[in-house]
Amino acid sequence: MGSAIKHFVELVEQAGTVFEVANTIRGLVENHWEFPKGIDQNVNNLKRKRDELNGQKEDVESRIKSELRPRKKVKKEVDLWIENVKRINGEIPNLESKVRGSSFFSRGFLVKNVRKKEEEVEELLEKGRFSDDLVVNDLSWIGQVLPTPSLVVETIKCKKNEIMQHLRNDEVQKIGVYGMPGVGKTSVVTLVNNELLKGEIEFKIIVWVTVARNCSVIELQNKIAKAMNVSISEDEDETLRAGMLSEILSEKGRFVLILDDVWERFCFEKVGIPESSKGKLVLTSRSLDVCRRMDCQVVKMEPLSNEDAWTLFSDKVGQNLMSSIDLQPIAKSIVERCAGLPLVIVIVASSMRGEDSFPIWRNALAELNRNISSIIDIKDKVYQQLRFSYDRLKDQKNPKLVPYLCIVS
Repeated sequence: MGSAIKHFVELVEQAGTVFEVANTIRGLVENHWEFPKGIDQNVNNLKRKRDELNGQKEDVESRIKSELRPRKKVKKEVDLWIENVKRINGEIPNLESKVRGSSFFSRGFLVKNVRKKEEEVEELLEKGRFSDDLVVNDLSWIGQVLPTPSLVVETIKCKKNEIMQHLRNDEVQKIGVYGMPGVGKTSVVTLVNNELLKGEIEFKIIVWVTVARNCSVIELQNKIAKAMNVSISEDEDETLRAGMLSEILSEKGRFVLILDDVWERFCFEKVGIPESSKGKLVLTSRSLDVCRRMDCQVVKMEPLSNEDAWTLFSDKVGQNLMSSIDLQPIAKSIVERCAGLPLVIVIVASSMRGEDSFPIWRNALAELNRNISSIIDIKDKVYQQLRFSYDRLKDQKNPKLVPYLCIVS
């Protein structure tokens, strides 16, 4: 009798376990299984919405392409949205494959998955309607676009391209651009600066510094730091300041340091300019010796060809004026006296713009012949300015104001 009762209890316990398992299975089915009627249509709807999402993604990427500029980057939320679209594009084919290859019963477990994926796509479609700009300022960039020089002719462009080639060459770390005053050194490196800021070569830090004559190490350190919007120690210890500046430049990554108007050789280590594969140096100087002593790849700025000189002069003085048969010979003589120096050509041409009096042109040539030696001051480089000064002539036979050239340094 006792054994029978024990056996009965065991049977009851086993039945309870079976019931528990059955309840568990029933719960799983109730929670995760749905009658799969119309699931194929749901999958087709999902694919249609996915195609709509991909069209939206293409539009967003087109907007990014049009908005993205040097020193700009794509907003983080936009990047994340694109990544999510890419992710869901990979998940939908897998889900479709499961639906197509499953039995009727197994499909019931995929109904909710298809519906959930549809909801994700709809949410992405809603989030992808970006009304604001898709890009923001990239604060890791340092650099400033400079006004485009008015001296740009083929000779200058060719030199710019030569410098850019050196910047692309990993074997070249330092580039020295030299030539006489007024030949276009500053103009060509200005073009290089602006070209670099377009981002065609991967430099995020473009630093422009005008060195000038008698610039001390501390002054140069301060100028470089200011150009990068950073501060270094006010301490007058050059070595300490050099260490800080070198650390800042090294941490910034790939950089180009443009030093305009260098008069004397200086030690990179003393200033704090790291000589590494990450950094490039471009300097301008009147002295070939300075470029060589600083171990630079030398680029010589030559005077303009006759053709380029005439093109620049005509552009600045006005093409209509140069169509005058009477003025052309004297204008060409004036251009010849400018010795192919772009700065002088622009100064002279700008001063004669709109002037169609032959006597004034003739007098201008005479004054230019007398004053050509002072047009560029070799000792002190500043940006020269052309000014017309006039002497009132009391002689009734010469009532006009006669201009002569005066260079103000």
